[in-house]
Amino acid sequence: MTLKISRLLSVFGSTVAATVLLAGCVSTGSAVQAAKDGPDASGPLILQSRFTDAEKGGIEELVKNFNAKGEGTVKLNSIPTDTFNTQLPSYLTSKNPPDVYTWYAGQATRDFADQKLLLDLSSVWAKNTNEFPGALHTLSKDSSGSEVFVPTGYYWWGMYYFKSDFEKLGVTPPKTWDEFLTVAAKIKSQGVNPFTMGLSDNAWLASAWFDYLDVRINGGDFHLKLLAGKKSYDSPEVRKVFAAFKQVLPDFDPAILGTSHNQAVSDFSQGKSAMYLLGAWAQPSVPADKRDDLAFFQFPIVDPSVPIAEEAPTDGLIASAKTDKPKLVKRFLAYVATAEAQTQLAKGQQGTALPANLNATLTLDPLSTQGQAMLKSAKQITQFYNRDAGDAQQTPADTAMTSFIAHPENLDQILKDWDAAAKKIRATS
Repeated sequence: MTLKISRLLSVFGSTVAATVLLAGCVSTGSAVQAAKDGPDASGPLILQSRFTDAEKGGIEELVKNFNAKGEGTVKLNSIPTDTFNTQLPSYLTSKNPPDVYTWYAGQATRDFADQKLLLDLSSVWAKNTNEFPGALHTLSKDSSGSEVFVPTGYYWWGMYYFKSDFEKLGVTPPKTWDEFLTVAAKIKSQGVNPFTMGLSDNAWLASAWFDYLDVRINGGDFHLKLLAGKKSYDSPEVRKVFAAFKQVLPDFDPAILGTSHNQAVSDFSQGKSAMYLLGAWAQPSVPADKRDDLAFFQFPIVDPSVPIAEEAPTDGLIASAKTDKPKLVKRFLAYVATAEAQTQLAKGQQGTALPANLNATLTLDPLSTQGQAMLKSAKQITQFYNRDAGDAQQTPADTAMTSFIAHPENLDQILKDWDAAAKKIRATS
């Protein structure tokens, strides 16, 4: 089907705006740097991107199309995602940093803006404000209200499976938690791991389980307050989350703590594990000959009285405050913000993202259509753990989740340690 993105993004409305108000700490004063006066330095603009493998096609096409306009030259550097995420603070604080970066909306961007590391992009937004929903505009601002981020797209999360595997196993996608547990038991009885995760090199994947169980049990409002430091991890509400997680722990591949994400995807694709909770970004990592068989279902409803919230992380671009080509940066980002550029970018990402520009149009494949419908029907939208809590909070979350997987009997100490670590980070940031 062909989608006008304005219809889809109507779901964001006040819910994401509420997310922003609740997420992260707020600092005072201007957080961004004005562009330098005078002419730009010579040479190409450097775009540092975490998009690799199949995802890289969209950003390569975007750069190619801009360069063809004759308004300047952009050079793309594609860095493996984990390396990029680790190195980004070093990039931004170096003496001669790259000019522009792919990154995440919300608190993950505000953390850098509050350190005065990002370029003020208000002039870019002034030309394009009406082409984006208000909620995404809010997600693109720093703590003082200046625009520092240009959103390009967002995506959904789901419980992925292969249709042919479910058929062989004699199960259908569950809708409720009780049905979920029943399906997992039936799969396990046939010698297949119901679930997998690749945590040896991507421990943050466990946060998806925490996020979804928390919003399903305690609701989106509690979840955002918790991640903003307004609720305690050492609380009865969070214990309910881990009680539910403990129910499915025996159904995971027992080797998940020592398994890489790539190996987990391989095991999943070979039918050794039946389900994997993933974002749409992971779809291209499935072997090409298996993609038509790939499907997903909504994370099961645990408590039907709790309003449904879904994760819809938003991606885009930021620019270094130290760039010596601010005029070229803004020309490039003004192009990135257009409906034309975002439509092409989404097409190049193989159905893994939906464009942020309201006027972008594209033909959706079945998975994208399903993801669109799921987000549109949600009562509330969140980002992802590190995006709503702040990137610095991801490490204690990783420690808590992996510690619980290894030693669920130590929950009391795990929650005390998690709460203390989260409070310490907030006190020093």
